[in-house]
Amino acid sequence: MKTVIVGGVAAGASTGARLRRLDESAEIVVLERDHYVSFANCGLPYHIGGAIPDRDSLLLQTPESLARALALEVRTGQEVTRIDRGAGEVEVRDLAQGRAYRESYDKLVLCLGAEPIRPPIPGADDPRVDVLRNIPDMDRIIAQLGKDATSAVIVGGSYIGLELAEAFRARGLATTVVERTERLMPWLDPEMTRILDYHVGTHDVDLRLGTSATAVRHGKDGGLVVDLSDGTSLEADVVVMAAGARPNVGLARDAGLQIGPRGGIVVDAQMRTSAPDILAAGDAVETPNFFYRRAGAVDAGRPGEPGGPDRRGHDRGPGGCRRLPGHPGHRGGQGVRHDRGGHRPDRDRAARGRHGLP
Repeated sequence: MKTVIVGGVAAGASTGARLRRLDESAEIVVLERDHYVSFANCGLPYHIGGAIPDRDSLLLQTPESLARALALEVRTGQEVTRIDRGAGEVEVRDLAQGRAYRESYDKLVLCLGAEPIRPPIPGADDPRVDVLRNIPDMDRIIAQLGKDATSAVIVGGSYIGLELAEAFRARGLATTVVERTERLMPWLDPEMTRILDYHVGTHDVDLRLGTSATAVRHGKDGGLVVDLSDGTSLEADVVVMAAGARPNVGLARDAGLQIGPRGGIVVDAQMRTSAPDILAAGDAVETPNFFYRRAGAVDAGRPGEPGGPDRRGHDRGPGGCRRLPGHPGHRGGQGVRHDRGGHRPDRDRAARGRHGLP
């Protein structure tokens, strides 16, 4: 059995690790477009702010270490451009060598992740306007901070936006968060967000709530200017779009896989897509919702986006997050490992009883 996994960061690396433990003889190939696999993406803002001083602590695995520990064939710099369902093959472009080739599979697992949203406003796609999704994005932001930056504007007041605000304030930057709704993290109850608004304000973060960015342009002194919907403008050395993310489903859509109403790849409880022999996991999928009995998007840090193996090859906790040196408050799992012996009947019965289940 040959399994090809497209994407090698969170869900992809964890899928490869789990498959190896289930079948020592399986052929497992991981194709990753970027040059980093299985990194602690939840820690990116905290390295920017200095709470995690060692950049290498974010790099949990390399292709070489995954090959040694789990016999996975991991190829970085490989972009899958097309799925040939009839032939059971994917078309791949080697970005370094500029050549194209085809890779066969018995089972295909799509772990495509999500892509940051850049609002449809003038200047949002300017090369100096950043997003934060991966290691190169982090390095780019740190490089900009190193150019004597003193101010930053963050468009978006949710997880990444607030984590970056904390990071920028830790580095002494005058920081403004622009959020188009009337409160930070608007899916929370107002009673919770009022506390959050107050707490963020006590750290001298300028909150512009109920306000949208309408354009980003170059300023006279070489910086950037963010125009706002209330008619005001903000000058900044660093501008980051943290306006959310959308499932990266272009490859799946082109292959004819079913895409759900929330824009993700539709999968069942076993992560199977609408196509035979193709599965999907991570931020790109929509899974059945237990409570509402309909498909729901998977948020980062939830089941369906496993974290990938740690340095010893053990699966990490939900979302790939674990406590990293120097940052005791890091959100997410804490190095939770799967039980090697499978389920525990006594523990499972107790859990069901606590939740009123038979």
